[in-house]
Amino acid sequence: MSLRLQRTALTMLAFSLAAIACAEEITTTDGQIYNSSTLRRSQDMIMVKVTMEGGTSTVEMGLPLARIAKVNFAEPPELAKAIAAASKGNASEVLSLTEDYVSKQGDLKDVSGSWWLEMARLRLLALAASGKESECADLARQIGAIKSSSAESLSKAGTLFAPLATSDLTTVALEAKALPRLGGDQSSPLAQLALGKALLQKKDYPAALRAFLTIKVFYPSVALLQPPALAGAAEAYVGLKDEKRAAQSYADIVRDWPDSTQASVAKKKAEILSHP
Repeated sequence: MSLRLQRTALTMLAFSLAAIACAEEITTTDGQIYNSSTLRRSQDMIMVKVTMEGGTSTVEMGLPLARIAKVNFAEPPELAKAIAAASKGNASEVLSLTEDYVSKQGDLKDVSGSWWLEMARLRLLALAASGKESECADLARQIGAIKSSSAESLSKAGTLFAPLATSDLTTVALEAKALPRLGGDQSSPLAQLALGKALLQKKDYPAALRAFLTIKVFYPSVALLQPPALAGAAEAYVGLKDEKRAAQSYADIVRDWPDSTQASVAKKKAEILSHP
């Protein structure tokens, strides 16, 4: 086999392995249960390996996705670590922990029981918090392929970062207002972050401050977005010539979110504003 053919074969093997996930039990809509160590996606079919009667051999069979009620996927070991990192506002660690799973298990994201949406949600927030706006929008579009209300709202909020990346600020402002400012799920603070950044670019400092403080006051549990919201608020205060509050916002990042992407810059800016 030529070197070129070997590389092609290895690439195809890597691609096929990426689409395989570990599972334990597959339940169909008519109550049948299949046990399989692995499964993979083939268009609208889920391919499972089942053991034949007598336990002497295994065969691969296809189950239509519409027939699958739930798959008992094993929880990814990175999930608990990613949740812990998110609680500290550590977007960099969340991105590292979620990258492999989100990229390799995307073919199974719409299978009931998949952990993909939870891992992708954490990654989406971390991308937004890190200022990776184009990547955030790309992942949001993938999330939108899942048919659920939570996935739909996350997708709408995440895709706001696409026009933000191209400075289409009017589109960001209009579409952000279509999502609830208060009382929503995690898509609401995500949309407020995009809105605040857009308004900051437009130098509408009071409105930008309102968006950033909405995240701080009404969505404190969405920890990944607290550091960028405080950093945005600090910039808005600077625009309003309120250096005292700007310095305090930067100091809050250093004190409360030392593991965040924004912490090192916030420390320098707090020192400059406190000692002009």
